[in-house]
Amino acid sequence: MRRLVVAWAVALLVLPFLSVPAWAHPLGNFTVNHLSRVTVASDAIRVRYVLDLAEIPTLQETQAGQIDGIDRRLADALIVTIDGRATALTLRASSVERLAGQAGLATLRVTLDLDAPAARDGARIDYRDGTYAGRIGWHAVVFGGAFRAATVSIDEPTNELRSYPTDPNIVPPDVTEASATVDLSASVARTNTGLAGLPRFAIDTSADVLSALLRNGPVDLGALVATVLVAMLLGALHALGPGHGKAMVAAYLVGSRGTPSQAVVLGATVTATHTIGVYLLGAVTLVAAQYVLPERLYPALGVLSGLLVVAIGLSLLRARLRGLRRTGPPEHAHDHEHGEGPGQHRHDGPVGMRSLLALGVSGGLLPCPTALVVLLAAVSFHNVPLGMLLVAAFSVGLAAVLTAIGLAFVLGQRALRRRQLLARAAGSAVARALPALSAAAITVAGAVIAIGAARGIA
Repeated sequence: MRRLVVAWAVALLVLPFLSVPAWAHPLGNFTVNHLSRVTVASDAIRVRYVLDLAEIPTLQETQAGQIDGIDRRLADALIVTIDGRATALTLRASSVERLAGQAGLATLRVTLDLDAPAARDGARIDYRDGTYAGRIGWHAVVFGGAFRAATVSIDEPTNELRSYPTDPNIVPPDVTEASATVDLSASVARTNTGLAGLPRFAIDTSADVLSALLRNGPVDLGALVATVLVAMLLGALHALGPGHGKAMVAAYLVGSRGTPSQAVVLGATVTATHTIGVYLLGAVTLVAAQYVLPERLYPALGVLSGLLVVAIGLSLLRARLRGLRRTGPPEHAHDHEHGEGPGQHRHDGPVGMRSLLALGVSGGLLPCPTALVVLLAAVSFHNVPLGMLLVAAFSVGLAAVLTAIGLAFVLGQRALRRRQLLARAAGSAVARALPALSAAAITVAGAVIAIGAARGIA
């Protein structure tokens, strides 16, 4: 009973804050961020390298046993050339720190201080950072000291990767190479525009709530029921945020004059697809990350989801335009509903189970990062069965919102059609065109999803 009370108390305390927007990209927990500051002096070339591993790559490196000796491996991937000739970098000092991250997972911060021999006045310095090639994140190189004609800026806004700009329009840099010319008569001062105190990474706060439940170890039946209910509630609140296909579900069911049972089937399909997707992506993250980078799967799945929605929308649009041509102008306005049996007719055509399931799959195809972090936290806490149960409950709560929205539109549409005042409107040209318009809206929404995800791949 005590754990039952604790679970609900934690949920109630956190719920008011769940509407606060995230500070970082939803994939922030995947990111591998590194910064190099190359300082040119008369007696040496100094390199300050900082690595900030987010929660998921830190867990991956820990599971693979790659933390020990990481400073030496990173130093070997940093290259300085002077006038085209490689020069040795000497590791002068290093630091490896585990810091608390989200959902009870750790993050990793590594700093290296390296020295290279001094270069003559007018020499060209080229620097290349070869660490973690291909991983997403904030990758920057800046120059300081006695130089001119650098290919990069001297500004560094993250306070050595301790805080990040919160403007969503700022695209993280992906700079791993830079060059400059030595100018011993010049001295460019370091510009520190760090935003100290801003949050590091953030996803949905519900990940922290669910991970707190995971840390409690074995639970009795009452606490288990409470934990599952909290996970469902958090999943439902998460679904109320932007996205998650709510508009597509509404457009589909309204345009198709769907039934309550079809709204339920749609929600169940989203639940099953989302849950399986989180399980599979979790397995990829822990087992096959050296072959497939999980953060690269997200935009690929986004493109696939968007294209699937486009295909559904085009198929519906073709069928509904064909239906409009066949029916022509209405000969009567009526306030009754046609039956749904094989002997009945519909002006807008029946809802096909194939397209219904396809829309549900597309809605759940992109696993939620929050659910994935919870599953990985369960692995870290050696509580995988409960973690899998929480992910499933979270998915049920998420899909319940979509189902409720679908039911609301279906039942609301039926209620409006029964009103005598709306009988004439139901037979109007706008009402007859509504199914085709909803199909076009679905097609456009799918194209937006696919294009946005394709930009992520690029």
